[in-house]
Amino acid sequence: MSLILATTLLAAPAVQSVEPITLVPRSAGPNTGIVASPRQELGRWVMSPVLCADTAGVGLVAQAAVRVPEPQRFLGWNGVSPRRTLTLDFRIDEDGRPLSIARRTVGGFVYVPDAEDVVPAFAASRFAPGAARTRCTATFSADLTPIAAAPIEDVMAYSVFPATRPTAAIWDRLKTPGADCTDPAPDVLLRAFPAFRTMPDQPGYRTWSMTAYDLDRSGRPRNVRTIGGSGTLALDRASREAVARSRFERGARTGCFYPYYKNAAILPAPAAPTEDEMRPVGATCPHDHSWNQAPALRYPTPYWRRSIEGWAVVAYDVAPWGQTGNIRVLKAEPSAEFGDAAMAMIRGATLKTAGTGYVGCVDRVLYVMRKPGTPAKAGEPDAIVD
Repeated sequence: MSLILATTLLAAPAVQSVEPITLVPRSAGPNTGIVASPRQELGRWVMSPVLCADTAGVGLVAQAAVRVPEPQRFLGWNGVSPRRTLTLDFRIDEDGRPLSIARRTVGGFVYVPDAEDVVPAFAASRFAPGAARTRCTATFSADLTPIAAAPIEDVMAYSVFPATRPTAAIWDRLKTPGADCTDPAPDVLLRAFPAFRTMPDQPGYRTWSMTAYDLDRSGRPRNVRTIGGSGTLALDRASREAVARSRFERGARTGCFYPYYKNAAILPAPAAPTEDEMRPVGATCPHDHSWNQAPALRYPTPYWRRSIEGWAVVAYDVAPWGQTGNIRVLKAEPSAEFGDAAMAMIRGATLKTAGTGYVGCVDRVLYVMRKPGTPAKAGEPDAIVD
């Protein structure tokens, strides 16, 4: 049955002879002519205290973060309110790693604007090691500030890892009064870089350092100093050394700055169960089933940016004509978002059948990162379906 939503234009009224209407003039109100103009603001995600169930399972205990999550900053607009918060349910293993992370549905909503990096950033965080903890929660709230008043560290962080192209207001905040090094910027004759591979790995998170400097008449950097960053001393030191080795066109300038950042190292996924462990009772699906239309393999982009690996075990049934259905996630780590991505892949696939259909098919979807610098093999997918 088709549902048709139709509307008709209101019929024009019959023309009648009416007395003219007299408009009574009124004095202007206090807000006449005042129109709130849209203003772009810089946003960051602030995490509430993390709470987990106590050993008795009746109370809640605060958890100390060893590495606090740093979700990507974002640009928003004033007047967009109220902004929804994002609450996560999860567990913490003996090593202090958050796992089984899932967004909590509030009022039927799961999607929260500008929060694509919150769960991946949280997956890269760490808590104090010890006994495993369950029934944990954390809530993230969006804090937006006019760009002109935003903390300069947040402005710098956004310029290094922008969600969208930085606006002129972002660059204006980064300039120091009286600086003459950006309009126009001097030509770079030699740009030196730190030896990133010699620095400690940082699984799942990126570090950065903003280095400021001036130029003498010959184009050599002087007064080199660190003005912001993620607090990684080794990167700060290596960044200053790299700037000092760089060379520019001749001409004295002041207020130059340049960011260096080190990409995340691979954060491996926890061990995945076998398909046989997860196979439903009464399953008729053959272990080695073949695809008629193979799943389109896609790595979840926010996790790819942070080099976070994951997996999902997905169960489904197959119609006699090969279409998948009744798709459900049996388990996923480190977050439910890997399960969501795996379901989407299986939903678009079809299998070869003998015309009878199957129930209880199970596939593991393994999301595996290649090590930095390792060339991709011909035909190698971003995700592997067992």
